[in-house]
Parts: sequence; structure tokens; C-alpha cells
Amino acid sequence: MIVSFMSFVRRVEERWEMTFINRERELADLERFWASDRAECIPVTGRRRVGKTFLLEHFAAGKRAIYYRCQLKGTPEQLPLLGQALADFVGDELLRMQPPASWPAVFAAIERLSRQERLLLILDEVPYWAARDESLPSVLQNWWDERGRALDLMLVLCGSAVQMMEQLLTGLAPLAGCITGRLQVRPFDFRAAAQLLAFPDPIDALTSYGILGGVPLYLSFFRTDRSLRQNILQAIASPAARLYVEPQAVFATHYRAFDTGRALAVLRAIAHGKHRWSEIADAAGLNAASLTRVMEPLIGDLGLVERVLPVTESHPTRSYYTQYHLTDNLFKFWFRFIEPNQGHIEFGDAERIVELILHQLPDYMGLPFEAMCRDWVRLASAAGALPLRVGRVGTWWNPDHQLDIVGLDETGQAAIVGEVKWQAQPFTWDELRRYLEHTRALGSRLRPDVLHLLFTRGGFTADVQQWAATTNARLLEPADLLAPF
Repeated sequence: MIVSFMSFVRRVEERWEMTFINRERELADLERFWASDRAECIPVTGRRRVGKTFLLEHFAAGKRAIYYRCQLKGTPEQLPLLGQALADFVGDELLRMQPPASWPAVFAAIERLSRQERLLLILDEVPYWAARDESLPSVLQNWWDERGRALDLMLVLCGSAVQMMEQLLTGLAPLAGCITGRLQVRPFDFRAAAQLLAFPDPIDALTSYGILGGVPLYLSFFRTDRSLRQNILQAIASPAARLYVEPQAVFATHYRAFDTGRALAVLRAIAHGKHRWSEIADAAGLNAASLTRVMEPLIGDLGLVERVLPVTESHPTRSYYTQYHLTDNLFKFWFRFIEPNQGHIEFGDAERIVELILHQLPDYMGLPFEAMCRDWVRLASAAGALPLRVGRVGTWWNPDHQLDIVGLDETGQAAIVGEVKWQAQPFTWDELRRYLEHTRALGSRLRPDVLHLLFTRGGFTADVQQWAATTNARLLEPADLLAPF
């Protein structure tokens, strides 16, 4: 895909009405690199659908910008396309008829354009090109070292294959020495997602995030003028819905060939509660070596799976307690509700399936809500909104006890401990008693002044409120999670 400066700007203007939320830090970093008095080579990474290209379009508006989206083609096919983008930028009809089609000609054009005033050159999906030509990083590195670093140029190398981008840009990789900064674009946290969703009811906002996660594209399919039932039906649980086949689509658009069946089998196993390596292998029908090959890109490139350990674990690489969990709420939801019911949905029974989903949704929301509450602790601590600062926040368990939230201070002691309940009924004294029993299992790791945080959808009974009033504790409900710090 080649986009000249003017068509690039027109595309930004046409999309201007799309909501642009919570990328202030990323934009500020990009603007700082643009304002630099030297050449900049900036990798922009992040999983697919997270909004990297939209961010770069927004940043490029009003600048001398050339955008080229790399394709799964070799260099002989790519160079004429990149040359065409350069020719379109210049606006020279003769050059358009014979655009630069070799490395020397392409580099000469970039150098010429960068001498006039600062130029922004965005190469999107670089792993696509690198997958077809292993020499690409060395070619770019040699040119950058010899001539590129002296230009008035900001070169952005963007890619969704996170692991491959790391391999291209770190350590002893050829491009590692060219990099002058870096930017990682992450999915929205639940608070930013709630801004984008704009539901007036906090429970609707948190529920929608629990279903869709923080990928901006996914969030864009839920509308405030529809009920939750209508949103699920029209955005996910219909053969015509955009998100109905999203898990398969993610693999189909990746730069390398996937055994989609094996990848889906692994994700399915994890989604249905198989979190240990051996459990996943058995459920997916894979041996250890095959599971490693499948799991590596699911964790590294696609960011769909994460390793989870008790937050207090001191030997993470060899822990007996290692578990594997899905990171993406849409995938959790899809494997729980959509995939098992696709036959019914495709034969016209979608509305009944959505009713079943709504009935089971409170049970499903437990784990996504736990993750939101852990994120809230991280964000509140960073904002100075809590009396105790924590560096690491996670979950904790042993064979007999489990805690939803544990936040460690700089010495490794538990400064914050919490319990999470997504239930319509109030949080009761019996539930508090069981939580405190689990808390005591932390033993000497528990700070004497530990802060207790209890999160629930359905409020708290009077005796729990009385306990909190006389203890170092806070009781939080959905509206509190979305309130300003």
C-alpha cells in the first residue's frame, strides 16, 4: 500500500471524526522525536488492531509525510512500490512514470527530499518485508550509518509482529545501532476503554470491556444507542458480525504461516481452564516440542497469551506455579460463548444464544473484573491516589489459598491486598472472613499497615462497611474504578 503526502492527509481528515482517546503520551513522544535536531529512527511496535497506524496517521497530519505499507513480497517487488510513494510525494509526472526502483535510487530520493526540510517516512508492517528478504535490516543499517543519520529525517519502522520486531531491532541485530528511540503501543486499559465506549452506566462500561478488551477496533463495534444484548448480537454473535470470526482473521493476516488449527486448539484449552503446560498440551493434543512452537508466537508476536506467576515468586523462569492465561477479553469471550454455539448461530438461533450468554455473563465477568481491579491498583498507585505505593501488582496463590490482588512494595512485602467479586449481591461478612483467612497465609510477607481493597459490583453489607471504617481498608464499586484520581 502506497500513500502520498496529500492522500495521506486526506485520509486523516476523512477519519478525523473517529474518536482519538488516551494516546497523549505516545503522541508527545512522537512529537519530541519530530522536534529533534537530528535524524531519528524510531520503531513503533504493538499487537495487531491496537491502533498503531491510526496513531501514526494522527501524528503525520500537517507534516511532510510519506507512508508505505510493506507487503509479503520480496525486495524486487517492494522497491518499485516504495519508489512510487516517493514519486507521488514529489508530484513529478515524469518521476511517476519511472519511479525509483533500486536501493540506490530510493535512497537518493529520500536524501534529496530530506535536504529541503524535515521529512517523516513511515514504513508500516516491516516484518512483512523482512520475512521475504533477510538482508533488509542490513541494507537499511548500512545506509543509515553511511548517510541516513546525517539527514533531516524521522524514519518510523512500524510492525505488529512484536517478537520479530524485537529480533530486528535489539541486541546484535543490524538495526539495533540505528535506533534512536522506541515506542510501544498497548491496548487501552479499562479506564481509557470506558472513555471510548462512553456508556453512562459504569457497569455497562466495565461489562463491555470484559467482553471486548482494550483493542480500539473491537471497542468501536459497541454503540451507546444499543442495549448490551443488541451489541453482542450485532457485533459478535451473528454470522455477519465483524468480530464473529476474529480469532481466525488474526492468524490469516499474520506475516508468517500459522498452523491455525493448532493455535486455536491451544487458545481453546487455555480459555476452558487449562493453565498448566502439561494440561494445555494434553487438551490440545500436542507434544512438548509442538506446544513450544505454537506457544512462542502466541506469547511473543501476537500477545494473546501470557505467563502468570504468584506475584511473590522469586524464580520466575523455573517456577512450579507457572500458568498460562489469555490476555485478550474478546478471545476469552469468543471461546467461552461463540465457538461452542456457532452451529446454532449459523442456523438462525443467534437470539436464543445471546439470551444464554446474558444469563451466564455474571459468572464469566469474574476474571476480567479481577484484571481490571489489578489495573486500577497499578494506576491509582502511580497517580499517588493510595496511601501506600506498590511496584508490582499481581495475584498470589499456593495449594491452599488464593488472593485476587497483592501489591508489593520496594522491599517485596505485601503493602496492598484485595478481593474482587463481580456479583449482584452485596459483599458479605462471611466472604470477608474467608478473604482475611487467605490474607493471613502471606505470613511475614504481610506489612503491619497493609491496605485492604475490596471490589464488588453489588455493594457491601452493613457489617463489612463497619469493619472498613475501623480498618485500613477501602470499599470500591464500579463507579469508583472510573472516577478521576
